[in-house]
Amino acid sequence: MALGIAGLAAAALGACKDGGFGGDDDSCVSTREFFANEAWPKVLGKTCISCHGPAGIAEEQGAEFRLLPASYPGFLDANLAAVTENASVSYDDLSALLAKPTAKTKHGGGEVIKPDSEEYRILESLLAQLKAPRECPGNDGADLDAVELMSPEQTLRKATLHLAGRLPTAEELKEAAAGDDALAEAVRGVLEEDGFYDRLGDIFNDLLLTDRYLVYTGFAVNILNSEDFPNAGAWWEGLEGQDALRYQVNRAAAREPIDLINYVVRNDRPFTEILTADYTVLNPFSAQLYDLDLGFADPADPREFKEAKLFSVRGGKKTLPHAGVLSSPMFLNRFPTTPTNRNRHRARMTYKLFLATDVLRIGERPIDPSLSEAYSNPTRDDKQCNFCHQLLDPVAGAFQNYDDYDMEVLTTREWFPEMFAPGFDGEDIPKSEFSKSLEWLAARLVKDPRFVIATVHTVFRALTGTEPLLFPADAEDPLYSAKLDAWEAQDALFRQIGDEFVADEYNLKTVIVGVVMSPYFRGLSLDATELSAADSEELAVVGHGRLSTPELLANKLQATTGIRWIRGWDLNDWLTTDYRILYGGIDSDSITQRLTRMNGIMGAVAGRMANEVACAVTAYDFSRATDKRRLFPKVTLDTVPLSETGAEVPDNVAAIKANLVHLHQRVLGETLAADDPEIQRAYDLFLGTWKDGTAAVAGGTENEWLSWWCQARVDPNTNVDLPDAEKIETDKNYTIRAWMAVMTYMLSDYQFLYE
Repeated sequence: MALGIAGLAAAALGACKDGGFGGDDDSCVSTREFFANEAWPKVLGKTCISCHGPAGIAEEQGAEFRLLPASYPGFLDANLAAVTENASVSYDDLSALLAKPTAKTKHGGGEVIKPDSEEYRILESLLAQLKAPRECPGNDGADLDAVELMSPEQTLRKATLHLAGRLPTAEELKEAAAGDDALAEAVRGVLEEDGFYDRLGDIFNDLLLTDRYLVYTGFAVNILNSEDFPNAGAWWEGLEGQDALRYQVNRAAAREPIDLINYVVRNDRPFTEILTADYTVLNPFSAQLYDLDLGFADPADPREFKEAKLFSVRGGKKTLPHAGVLSSPMFLNRFPTTPTNRNRHRARMTYKLFLATDVLRIGERPIDPSLSEAYSNPTRDDKQCNFCHQLLDPVAGAFQNYDDYDMEVLTTREWFPEMFAPGFDGEDIPKSEFSKSLEWLAARLVKDPRFVIATVHTVFRALTGTEPLLFPADAEDPLYSAKLDAWEAQDALFRQIGDEFVADEYNLKTVIVGVVMSPYFRGLSLDATELSAADSEELAVVGHGRLSTPELLANKLQATTGIRWIRGWDLNDWLTTDYRILYGGIDSDSITQRLTRMNGIMGAVAGRMANEVACAVTAYDFSRATDKRRLFPKVTLDTVPLSETGAEVPDNVAAIKANLVHLHQRVLGETLAADDPEIQRAYDLFLGTWKDGTAAVAGGTENEWLSWWCQARVDPNTNVDLPDAEKIETDKNYTIRAWMAVMTYMLSDYQFLYE
């Protein structure tokens, strides 16, 4: 069933000359907006789709006019195109759009709309719009101008932390301050760094989940068939004891599809190549596994990649077919099949990952299983089943060349005659192309408009932490209009970014910059006192604060404090090892959905993180030369707020507050004045801790010695001993412990844990 988005009739576009629908209203309502606000929810999506929708009686009887449900990506444009085509047909000078539902001409459903009804008047207005179409620039749903946006500097900080795991440089901030064009250019510059490709790998692993094969060294290698890939057998076993090499080989094999995506993006290739590439990419370690000599400049560099074609040695050296990630051994194993499933799982994931189409959701409706008893082949013949199977089974057939038990192994067989023929979107794969069926499929997937939608959705979801809005289903909802405005505004942004993506030859960096520059990423605040319930509904998802993932939080800690929160015995980050799952992360195996809201356990982890990092970093930062300090450049260990007589020391208080201003900027990204209430609250915490602590030391209940773990004895990132002259083991003025309290306070702040 063709979507028809790309072929949307030119009649659906035009200039808005008189505004509205011929009245005196100054507001302009475009053809598309009228279709979304009136024609679809009140007529077509309410009455017509019951017969003309998927598995409806109209489809069963061969009617050409078909409508898609709102759960189908791009449904609005597809349906507008279908209605436009239907309206162009006339019966006795009456458009089919009016003649059919009123039974003025033959209609399988009979009369479903009365000529004097509101539904009829809506269709008349739509027909008039289609004859004299309108386009209203800048009138796409919710008014996003009501949202206060982050400044260019704030946006760059957020984007740089998120995309590259670092803070922006002073030079970058200065350049970005020139305006949005300069900001967009600065963000694009961040997309050239290795840190960005680490983040991009995490983004796409959330979809492909191939990091499952990193669970233990050898998992990825062991799933490869050693008859096809001999080095997955004896050669691999011969590396026993070479743990570092075995880790790198296994990681390279497991991340092969992720590395292909990174390679395409890094080299500004069309993003379509993630499916159409007739090659894969290997680094020096995976090249050894696949026994290929590719001439690497540095055989020890895991970031150096070269294009290659995999081959099987079974029955003679034979190059394997390549269709981007679809033909990757890791993709095929991560989304396996069985003799009874017959690749349907792979087909469903192909739709979901690359076409933004959840087949299970668009086919969701009440089903009477007893009716299937009337069919010997219900998946093909029962209209309750065959809508989904018309989508799934042809794509499943494109994976026909792979074995049911050894997922990456090629086989030969005749496709099952009781299933729909291999193909896509109503087009069958010619038998002469069966040996290249995945390549045939990939070429069509990337031309489908849903590929662009899926790409934009993936980036939006990754950068904002929120799901794209669904078209509101209940037209009777009091907030329906507001929800529709919210959907339209977001849909307009997605279409704009998608158009720019296509115009830039499918460069993914264009999508990333587009999302970063949008209010959904940059939204800062609203004046809630002036917002109605409808306004709040429209703008609820704009600038939504997202909980940092374990990986993002680990990077943020290092970027802001200069140290990592690591295990002492192997120097690995706690957040990406022991606490990854407890802090809402995934293992790409049994846990594949990230938590997006803080719970009690996560709060406890965040509390421990804040305490332990504050403990490890405070004395260490003071051990460095003043001009090398990241956190405490404005104070010394002797900068105490009160004199021995209890009088305030003005210069010291000013220095402490200046350092608090610095910490708020560095740790929380806040630019505050020294007299800001937030600075005063932090100062009160410092002062209270210092007073209590010095009193405890004077009273003998505490001493000058810092806790062992809080002393500056070693570099917290490497565990290497510091020179004796730099070590700090005591805190005679209680300033280190007072600053530790402030650091704990800041590292557990909402603005640090959330983006």
